Amino acid sequence: MQERTLQQKSVRGVKWQIGTEILARGIQLVTIFVLARLLMPADFGLIGMALIFTQLAYVLFDMGLSVPLIQKKDLEARHYQTAFSVFLLLAIVFYTAVFSAAPLAARFFKNEQLISILRWLSVIFFLYALRGVAAIRLTKQLRFRAMGVLQLISVLVYGAIAIALALNGAGVWSFVAAIIGQELVLTAAFLLVLKEWYAPVLSRSTLAELTGFGATVFVTRITGYLNVNLPNIVIGRWLGESALGFYSVGYQLVDFPVQRISKNILRVMFPTFSKVQDNPQEFNYFYQETLRGMLLAVLPIFACMALVAPEFVNIFYGPNWQPLIPVLQILTIVGLSRSLWTLSSVVFLAKGRPQTELKMNLAYFVSLLIVLSLVYAAGLQAVVSSVALLIFSFMLVFLLSSLKMMKFSLKQWIKTARAPLLGSVLMAIPVWALKTQILSDSSMLLRLLLIVGLAGLLYVVSVLLIDRSLFSYLRRIMNSK
Repeated sequence: MQERTLQQKSVRGVKWQIGTEILARGIQLVTIFVLARLLMPADFGLIGMALIFTQLAYVLFDMGLSVPLIQKKDLEARHYQTAFSVFLLLAIVFYTAVFSAAPLAARFFKNEQLISILRWLSVIFFLYALRGVAAIRLTKQLRFRAMGVLQLISVLVYGAIAIALALNGAGVWSFVAAIIGQELVLTAAFLLVLKEWYAPVLSRSTLAELTGFGATVFVTRITGYLNVNLPNIVIGRWLGESALGFYSVGYQLVDFPVQRISKNILRVMFPTFSKVQDNPQEFNYFYQETLRGMLLAVLPIFACMALVAPEFVNIFYGPNWQPLIPVLQILTIVGLSRSLWTLSSVVFLAKGRPQTELKMNLAYFVSLLIVLSLVYAAGLQAVVSSVALLIFSFMLVFLLSSLKMMKFSLKQWIKTARAPLLGSVLMAIPVWALKTQILSDSSMLLRLLLIVGLAGLLYVVSVLLIDRSLFSYLRRIMNSK
């Protein structure tokens, strides 16, 4: 009974989360397309430099408290009060740190404009603090429908502000104002929906209960952040704003499926995994269902993205963005690797064993640092290719470690992934042949439309022929309300 109830709640959560995230992704893509026509790659690179610092503070922000607050079963008001107190204190610390360090950041990246950008963006830390507990509470209550709708609204606000200001010649400040506006709306909406308020009461004993588990998660998040942003730092410092603009936009495109599909599926499933962490049979059942659903969604997206990158960039970004094409194609490997890495991460967290991911992140960071120091002088494509190869290799190691811990065989994994893997291959081969042999002289728009339409049709037909049980799987998802 518990398995069925959790399954129904999880499926409903995944359905709502992915549905709203698909809409949000569409809005964000349209926003980026418009901004790419109104702004220059250097503007994207400049905001990318600023986000390196603000995103670090975001990663550090909750000190790893959110995971134990979701993972632990028996919590009292004092736990949330203590967390809220920590969030408020950290907001002050990070605001002061970013505000003070802005000149150093500008000197490192050789761009004085970063000073004012960073100082304005640092106000969002107080918004993080105000909504931190609300976000945790809504996640623990599995209220993903409400969270998805709120995220969608915030994306609309971001797009409206950014495009309006870009049309009026605001340049990089279009991003800054849009980020602040989005965070302000999201914070207000979260607080209104939860309707639960906690006074800031800091208890050292309560904090000690939470930080024992959360400390490892906290360090893991720092290393994870460094692993994602080290290429940005290297590219921005030694290859310049424009090169970072190409990389950051390409990374953002492949990160959409990771953030909007993979991570949202896993954000929904983490509370479920945590509830059944002591029942291996149920845990493995939910893992298998999650793996199947995630791969069905993201594999065709990354395969199709690599196929249509030239047409996609030329139509939606224009002639100033030609170097983005090979970068985007290579980064699809990074996107797929990060999706599978995230699933393994959730497994270890739900089982209360975050140390394994920490070790993996540290090993990856050291390897990445060495590789980037050797290849950065060879240019942007060399950096991107190195990142893709390295993260794919480490993802395989991490995946095998998670399977061993669950006692979930590699044969079972391959069987679960068989339909989306083979379906993507059966989709890609004929589509590539059509593109290169028949449609090579057609207009880019026609090629793009035909390739995407045919790819979607071939993929759906292929996976359903390979695994007929997917009919009932998809029907169960669609019928969950």
